[in-house]
Amino acid sequence: MTERKKVVLVDARKARDFGIGTYVRGLLGGLAGLDRFQLQALVLPGDEALFPAGVTTTACAAAHYSFGELVAVRQAISAIAPDLFHAPHYVVPLFPPRATVVTIHDLMHLTRPEHATSAKRAYARWMIGRALRLSARVIAGSEETKKEILAFGPAQSGKVVVISYGVRKEFFEGEEKKGGSRRAAAAPSPSSPFKESFPYVLFLGNDKPHKNLDGLLRAWPHVHAAHPALSLVLAGVKPGQTLPDGTKAIGWVPDEDVPALVAGARVLVQPSFAEGFGLPVIEAQAAGTPVACSDLPALREAAGDAAVFFDPADVGSIAAALGALLGDEEKRNLLRKRGRERAAEFTWSRVAERTARIYDSVLYPFKEKSPSEELRHDS
Repeated sequence: MTERKKVVLVDARKARDFGIGTYVRGLLGGLAGLDRFQLQALVLPGDEALFPAGVTTTACAAAHYSFGELVAVRQAISAIAPDLFHAPHYVVPLFPPRATVVTIHDLMHLTRPEHATSAKRAYARWMIGRALRLSARVIAGSEETKKEILAFGPAQSGKVVVISYGVRKEFFEGEEKKGGSRRAAAAPSPSSPFKESFPYVLFLGNDKPHKNLDGLLRAWPHVHAAHPALSLVLAGVKPGQTLPDGTKAIGWVPDEDVPALVAGARVLVQPSFAEGFGLPVIEAQAAGTPVACSDLPALREAAGDAAVFFDPADVGSIAAALGALLGDEEKRNLLRKRGRERAAEFTWSRVAERTARIYDSVLYPFKEKSPSEELRHDS
């Protein structure tokens, strides 16, 4: 007799968030492709269409970071009665099931004082502590994040595992369709706010303090003076603010337009002071776009030897790295080749396979071999 598929409930209410949303959508898409579990997702009303066939959605309108969401998510768990609950963020509901898996992407609220108020830091400290104590397994997106987690809660070392993120196939397809022409891939959809056709350096992110947008904007005039035909495009940054010459903020970009936007850039720059992983770096590598980024452990871990690194606290270092890369076509071609090879290691199907094994280790703790033992093509 065939065993029924286990029911896995994922809290997907942050599906539209910049970083966590990418993770939620990618993970659920990858898990749906495995067809191993009955997948359920808690979503905000109106977000049902974000998920593929094979994912059953339940609306949950509770506000984020509120006591109400702790109750509402607990009530949804009681109603759905899943075999396993996955919180893709450190917010865990009241009385979570014993079979709970939590993903912690970073500890920015604790490690970067400028990132949050004292009240938000206290809340994050409480919730992260609960997540570590009450979960059966904790997934970290990088070795650097795992290191930070264990510094916060060393007693939980046995339950923390690293699973890096994935890249959507559309980023790889953009590079394959270019056929040597970088502009050929930069054809946005009619709904895209990005309709210009000019050479540009791309910043992809928000303007939170740890993203170091101010440092990049101070470095840009030095770069622009040497490359006046180039513009700096800020994707994810709201238009309307005063910016240096040759800089354009285009706000939020539709998800389907991001691969073309990344593929069309001469360089992607990520000047962050801190990152949990740095997914835009891998996305750019997949799209064949050279990367210049901060010399941080997490970004080194993501980019490998396929990026140019700089000191994010030194405006001159940022400008010099961008200038050197923009002025060296041979270097850019080398990074394109290395980046594509490296990005091939990061797929959502691989993330799903590794996550399925984590689920199985929780669901079948006393079995020598779980139903996902055959999923073995990663280290």
